[in-house]
Amino acid sequence: MEQRLSKKEAHILQKLRTIFLSEKKPVQPYWKTKEDLLVYDKVFGQRIRWKWQSVLKELSLLGWIPPQCPLVDWGCGTGVAARSFCHWAVANNYPVLSCFFWDHSPLAIQYAQTAFSEEFPNIPTNQLKSTQLPEAFILLLSHVMGELSEQSMEEVLAIAKKAIAILWVEPAKKQYSKTLIQLRELFREKFLVIAPCLHQERCPMLNEQKDWCHFFASVPRQIFQSSFWSDTQNLLGIDLGSLAYSYLVLGSRKIQKDEQPHFFRIIGTIRHYKGYSHLLCCYATAELRGQNFLHRYNPWLAKKMKKGTEFSSLAKITGQYPLKCLPVGKLSMLNQNL
Repeated sequence: MEQRLSKKEAHILQKLRTIFLSEKKPVQPYWKTKEDLLVYDKVFGQRIRWKWQSVLKELSLLGWIPPQCPLVDWGCGTGVAARSFCHWAVANNYPVLSCFFWDHSPLAIQYAQTAFSEEFPNIPTNQLKSTQLPEAFILLLSHVMGELSEQSMEEVLAIAKKAIAILWVEPAKKQYSKTLIQLRELFREKFLVIAPCLHQERCPMLNEQKDWCHFFASVPRQIFQSSFWSDTQNLLGIDLGSLAYSYLVLGSRKIQKDEQPHFFRIIGTIRHYKGYSHLLCCYATAELRGQNFLHRYNPWLAKKMKKGTEFSSLAKITGQYPLKCLPVGKLSMLNQNL
């Protein structure tokens, strides 16, 4: 019989959600017990994992190959970012030499290392010391922006400048998206912009007031028949089918990135109307355009997608007169174990 959400788990989730929704930045670790971390990992951590899986699938579509070096999971929490990355890397035969963890909570670091080692016993783990960074490393940052003070941000930027690749995933708040865009501008001379951007020019959304750069993660369809996730949805007031995020992936300028002008990113929500859909398109030519696509010539936009449908934000123009487009990659149902 499927497990339901227990009263103790519900209490912990409510306590954590109150902290996360507060405008105040935490001044001390909010993890008090190992059970706090376990419950977080089971719910919030799982939702973050789905975001990372969507980001990593986008990287696979782009053909990005990560450098062979250690990972640094900064502000690791339960270590979801590192475990998600390694599942993707192992599945694609990309070597991961080791993984370093840092968090302001020693309890979280211990949990993250233990959980990581259980899933990847052959990959060494270490606690990160800022004075002993690996010579070359991939920096993972996940859902940290809401907790960063000015001093903490400076520390992160100092570490980021020493990385050879950066993967940064955040909730889809407009403020966080704008900050990621500003960081993209700060780093684009040193790094190659891998994703979500399809170009290396100045971000056309930098001065955009109404829209912001965000996307929606695919979620496994099984959760919509899950008593546990139904309890969680009712308790926290979340929409299981809508999981928005913003992200930035930077890599070494030593690699080549082909620009293909007919490709674009679908930014934010696709808005459906009678006979047509409106897409905000960010092109590989660094143009940002809102465009209407008639359903008559783009039947995939007229079809209502089932919950749990895997969908890429990467698309390409397949015709100009009339205007046609198609998403890149497979449109298939996720089949994951909860």
